[in-house]
Amino acid sequence: MILVFILCFYAVIFTIISYMQIRFLKKESQKKAFILSEQEYQKAANIAVQNEKFKIFSTLYTLIINIIWISFGFFYLKNIIINENSRLENTLFLLIFLLVTTFLTLPLGIYESFFKDKSQGFSNITPMLFIKDTIKSLLLMLVFGFLVIYALLFCYDFFGSFWWIVAFIFSFGVILVINLIYPTLIAPIFNKMQKLDDENLLTKITALMQKCGFNANGIYVMDASKRDKRLNAYFGGLFKSKRVVLFDTLLKALNEKELLAVLGHELGHFVHKDIIKALFNGALMVFILFFIFAHLPNFVYEESHLEGVKGGIFALLLIFGNVFSFIFSPLINALSRKNEFAADQHGAKMTSKEDMKNALISLAKENKAFIKTSKIYTFFHLSHPSISDRIKALA
Repeated sequence: MILVFILCFYAVIFTIISYMQIRFLKKESQKKAFILSEQEYQKAANIAVQNEKFKIFSTLYTLIINIIWISFGFFYLKNIIINENSRLENTLFLLIFLLVTTFLTLPLGIYESFFKDKSQGFSNITPMLFIKDTIKSLLLMLVFGFLVIYALLFCYDFFGSFWWIVAFIFSFGVILVINLIYPTLIAPIFNKMQKLDDENLLTKITALMQKCGFNANGIYVMDASKRDKRLNAYFGGLFKSKRVVLFDTLLKALNEKELLAVLGHELGHFVHKDIIKALFNGALMVFILFFIFAHLPNFVYEESHLEGVKGGIFALLLIFGNVFSFIFSPLINALSRKNEFAADQHGAKMTSKEDMKNALISLAKENKAFIKTSKIYTFFHLSHPSISDRIKALA
């Protein structure tokens, strides 16, 4: 079967790249430590190896699930759900597919949160919080999933051979709406957001933003530490919904100068219009995705037992989306890494090169990130340059 071969080929390539990265990490870990202490260097390398092994297992596990769907899963689901091939039946068909897939992959999330991340010293999540997060995610998927799927099937029914163009416009609109409402409506469902109450730091952050012409609807601290100890910060939202969101872990781990350097980096993305570029790139990828899947040959539906199912195209899109993303990832990642280097330079300009370097080192230490990565792994997977490359670029 051609479809199974494509999925297997993707999994093999993915596994080979991860295996090469593991060999690279083990070799580099034998060298003299730099940037990090000897203990931090070794620990970061070990964690990176563990993460790659987990990625390999996750890829193979997901491969088995997808092969089951294509081989006989869709056949049985179609016989149970599809009678008149109505829009409602197809919406339910896709929702059940999503729900079953989510439950089948749930063990991966459980292992990652309660075993891998806890052993690495990251995860703080409790079983009760994990259950609550899972229920909330499922409810959001059911509500928004139903609306989006139904709307896409409406496009399929009413716009003839050009349905995919209308579906693309609608999908891009959904992406814009999600970006608009995420910081104010979606993120607070999972995390508490409190306005930054450190007046001195607030004044300095505000001054930093004013230099760049960035107007935010508040600077918030998120209680990320109740789930994870990793550090992060982001500027979320669009237009008047823009927010600066700082993880509470970031405030605890970085000094003031390092924190301002990190925010200077994020502001660099705003100044360089990287968010707009990312949205444009995303729109282009979605357009190509819809074009390809709207013109699939008939044998694809026959092999996957989805012939005659209106929602079949969207089921295939969900299964083969990773393969599609993998093909275009080198180009997208290369553009992203270029933007990250430029944002680092902006962060250094807003504060100083030394502050930016120290911030990157602190992030690497706290996130236990290995400072180097292989060229082939960088080419296919990394949207951010390695810490060593970023520090070297700041020299």
